[in-house]
Amino acid sequence: MFRILSLPSLLAVLLMPLAFSSLPHNLHAQPPQTNRLDAPRIQAFAARLEARAVQLLNQGDYDAAAQILQQVVKTSPSAFSSRYNLACVWARQGKTDQAFTELTQAIADGYRDAQHLATDPDLASLRDDPRWATLLKQAAVLKEETAAAPDPITPAEAADSQVLIGAENVAWSQQLGMFRVEVAFPAEPQGPIAVGLGESGDRLREWYEAGTAAGNHGDLYDNHDTDHSNMNYKALPQLTRVEFTDDIKNRGMHHGLQRFFLYNAPTIGNSSTAFTAGPQWRCQGRFALTSPGGPQLLYNQYRGNQLFFYPEHRDHDPGHNGKDGGYGDVLPANTPYLILSQGSSGSDRAFMLAVAQTMAALQPAVKKKLVEQGLLMPTVQWIFRHSNKMATTPEAYLTGAAHPTVFDGEQLDVLKMETLAHDLQPDALPPLALLQVVEETAGQPGVDYFDVAAREQLFTTPCAIARVVKSTKHHQQMTVSAADSIDPQGKPLTFRWVVLRGDPEKIQIRLLDKAGSQVELKIGYHPRAPISPGSKMESNRVDIGVFADNGQHLSAPSFLSFHYPDAEVRTYDDQQRILSVDYNADDVRGNYVDPVLDAHRNWRDEYQYSPAGELQGWTRIRGDQREQFTADGRLILTPADGDQPAQTTAVKYVEQRDNRQSQIVQQVVEPPAKDDSQPEKKTAGDKPDDGAKPESEGRSKTDAAPKDSSRP
Repeated sequence: MFRILSLPSLLAVLLMPLAFSSLPHNLHAQPPQTNRLDAPRIQAFAARLEARAVQLLNQGDYDAAAQILQQVVKTSPSAFSSRYNLACVWARQGKTDQAFTELTQAIADGYRDAQHLATDPDLASLRDDPRWATLLKQAAVLKEETAAAPDPITPAEAADSQVLIGAENVAWSQQLGMFRVEVAFPAEPQGPIAVGLGESGDRLREWYEAGTAAGNHGDLYDNHDTDHSNMNYKALPQLTRVEFTDDIKNRGMHHGLQRFFLYNAPTIGNSSTAFTAGPQWRCQGRFALTSPGGPQLLYNQYRGNQLFFYPEHRDHDPGHNGKDGGYGDVLPANTPYLILSQGSSGSDRAFMLAVAQTMAALQPAVKKKLVEQGLLMPTVQWIFRHSNKMATTPEAYLTGAAHPTVFDGEQLDVLKMETLAHDLQPDALPPLALLQVVEETAGQPGVDYFDVAAREQLFTTPCAIARVVKSTKHHQQMTVSAADSIDPQGKPLTFRWVVLRGDPEKIQIRLLDKAGSQVELKIGYHPRAPISPGSKMESNRVDIGVFADNGQHLSAPSFLSFHYPDAEVRTYDDQQRILSVDYNADDVRGNYVDPVLDAHRNWRDEYQYSPAGELQGWTRIRGDQREQFTADGRLILTPADGDQPAQTTAVKYVEQRDNRQSQIVQQVVEPPAKDDSQPEKKTAGDKPDDGAKPESEGRSKTDAAPKDSSRP
């Protein structure tokens, strides 16, 4: 099978919804490129070409597919997914040397999926070649970035506490889907460590004069809302503010979710903006979490010593469906990659200042080591969450109170944050918990749930994993490993797996080894409920926190989140078998459902079982209409009669939209005239079953440009 799009291509397509609007109708024409800032648009253009090539591949038109893929490689030389697909074409045509040439270059450019490479049937003709084993070994070597930057970078010179970033200071990274940015700082700090700030400022000045506080020299502040909600950077004169040239501003890269730039220096930033209109309203944090590739981008920032702050706007307010002022917690996952603030414009300012002061309070040797190992922001999160006024004891750190989805500025304790930061020693730093899914149960579309595609897997990243649970199975099972976790001192680690949100009676966590580095999770169905006893905030999500323990410190949390859409009422029997699902009940029909993740349905399903307990099928009820389905999801046209078997047909599900909500409707496919057992040919919109787990299977089309998040 063929990989349609690489992660950066998905980002280019789905995080830049306007990228295709200016593309030429001629697929073989190259889009104009005035400078390197056009790289995301060029990559989106390449993705469109590649999608067309895959359509031709599925139709067996290898010559035409090869012609287009060669055009993609010419347009975007480091597009390793295109080179991989071109190698598949050459292998199918018996052009072995050309196939190895493209595979070798794809791996050099960053292709790193040895498991898929080893099993891809399109490459079967290459596996007896002596060069094959070498390729597999190369693909198995994980590197952060193997391809050299295509453009030289001239570092932007920081002066007078600011730096101007332009095209010459950036280079596009195919693997990261972002621009790498180089900044050069003056040899000496450009001012005192702090001005004012009361007792917390006095501490910083005292420590700095004693040489035990690093200060903010070499740190960046990137405001991404055109100065709508700036932090109080004047209180920390050593902090360098990022400004952008007009050619960056004209492309809209300076505003909204910060998704374009990865700096070579520790960076904090913010954007007090949100998508406020249309059915896909959301804060920037939810936009990132529900965009294909977005969570991986956030992880790259997190490990790249960057942390950004966004207001929740309307995504985390008590209430339901807008009643009582809010919708509850509608964020589908929890992550350590961001800090989301309770409120709208300006609510992020206090958090930025507190984190900048925390970075300044670190001892110079500690800060240097954390930056070098990509652990600065995980450690900042460790400090921030230990200092939360809701977590007053070590035991409270292992509860949901210390790790909410959204943080209230009134719970900040800046003095405690500074003290914890300053007390850290270079030989006693917190570890980092890294997660990997070993095995999981997945629902079958059309049988276990009814959707336009398989989209239960929201994302899988090293410090946050999220699923949208649609399957009617009572329990979801997942085996997760934390064996690749990192300790800065190289010490052995043990692990704590803690229910932070959800009903502990419905969640089983079974350790598979003594250290707890691998567990088996079994999570029962969770309808909407308060996030904690007595809370006015409700949620449809389960959070499990994972903490690595090196004997000195617990890590910042990594998260496993399971989101249950709020558009159904389920009934199970005492054997935990599904009896009915009502998608059209009065108390769910008007419930808010994120249209990126799910949609409403207008029927009720009632399930039938044999005396032996095996599922026989279900009855679908719409008003007075009843339809019968087989256990494998086929619609029964004519019931079985004596020796005559039942006549059935496959059913597809499509989505309809209006201005208020999305709705899934079923579309009956007429029985084919020939053998119904033959597989359908894929269409341009179909997703190849390549065995890979996508970062996200939802959509991320936005209705309008982000606006400032001031409440109406």
